[in-house]
Amino acid sequence: MQDERHRKRCVASRWRTGAVLIAAACVLALRDAAPAGAQPTQGAPGGEATAELASPIGPLAYTPGRGLRLGDTRVTLGGYANVDLTRDEGGPARLGLDDLAVFVIADPTPRFHLFSELEVEDLVEVDDHGRGGTPDHDFIAERLYGDANLTDELTVRVGKFLTPVGRWNVIHAQPLVWTTSRPLATLLPFDSHVTGAMLYGTFFPSAGAVTYSLYGQFVNQLDPVRQPQPADRSAGGRLEFTPGHGASVGASYFAFTDQGDWQHLGGLDTLWQHDPFELMGEFVYEGASASVGDQWGLYLQGVLRVTQRFYLVQRYEHFDQRAPQPEVNLVILGVAYKPTPPMILKAEYLIADHPAVESPPGIKFSFAILF
Repeated sequence: MQDERHRKRCVASRWRTGAVLIAAACVLALRDAAPAGAQPTQGAPGGEATAELASPIGPLAYTPGRGLRLGDTRVTLGGYANVDLTRDEGGPARLGLDDLAVFVIADPTPRFHLFSELEVEDLVEVDDHGRGGTPDHDFIAERLYGDANLTDELTVRVGKFLTPVGRWNVIHAQPLVWTTSRPLATLLPFDSHVTGAMLYGTFFPSAGAVTYSLYGQFVNQLDPVRQPQPADRSAGGRLEFTPGHGASVGASYFAFTDQGDWQHLGGLDTLWQHDPFELMGEFVYEGASASVGDQWGLYLQGVLRVTQRFYLVQRYEHFDQRAPQPEVNLVILGVAYKPTPPMILKAEYLIADHPAVESPPGIKFSFAILF
C-alpha cells in the first residue's frame, strides 16, 4: 500500500514538473510572438540559395536545409546533425552528439536518381560527472539506393531504404520530427530498413491522391544496425489516400522472417493539418507464432503552433509488449522552437507507468540542424 501511494506521488510530481516546463517555455515564447502563417510540418525545410561561389565545375550554390549543389555535376551534398541532453529518472545527465549524417545525392538524368545517407551514431557522450566517450558508436549506410522513374505513376527503387510502415519511420531524422524521443510503436515491432526493391508511385483520381508502395527484401541486410527486430527476408505494401483539406490516411502490411519464423504486421496511420494545429497517429499490430506471442502499440501526437517559431507538442503512447514485459503507457509534454526552418530546438518531459529501455521517463533536450 505504501509502495502504491509512493508511486502515485511520484507520478503527480512528474506531471507538476512537466507543467512547469511547458509554462516556462510559453512565457519565453511570448517574446517571439509573430503573425500566424507557418503551417506545422514535418517535411524537409529549405529556401532559395543564400551563397554562391564560382568554380571550374560551375557555380557552387548552398541552400540551408537543402545542401550544397556542386556546379554542373548534378551532385548535391547535404546532411544533418543532432545533439542531445538527457536525464533519465534515477540516472545521470548525458550530453552527446547522437547523429551526424552526410547525404550524397545525384541526378545523372531526369529519370534516374541516386541517394546515399552515411551516418555516425552515438559519436560522443559526456555525463555530468565528466566521464565521456562511447565505445559502441556505429558508422553505417543508413540509406543507399537508386530510383528509376519509369512513368509518372511508377518508380522502381533498388538498394537499402527505410521501411515504409506508417509515417514516422520514413521521416525519423531529428530535424524533421517534433520530439527527441521516438514512439515505441514505430521502433519495436519491425525492422526500420529494407535491402531489396520497391515499386511506388502516385495516382490522382477525381478527388485527392492515392500513393502506393510494394517492396521486398530478398537478400541479406546491407550494413545491418542493432535493433530489437531484425528481418532476414520481408515483403510488404503501403497505401495512402489524401483527399485534401490537410488530411490523409494510410494502411500498411509487412511480413518478415526472423530466424525462419514468419511474422505479420498490420498498421493504420493518419495525419491532419489545419493551421495552427497538427494531429498525427499510428497503430500497429504484430502477430507471431504462439511461442513468440503478439505485440501491438499506438500513439497520438498533437502539435499547436503558438507563434511563428514556437510549438507545443503532446503525445500519448501505449505499447503492449511480449510477455514477460509489462504494458507501457507514456505521456510526452514538449515544446519545439524553430529559429530558422532547417533548425529545431526541442525539450520534453516523459512520464511512464512502467519504464521502457528504448524510451525511459525523464527530461530530454536536443538541437538538430539540416545542412
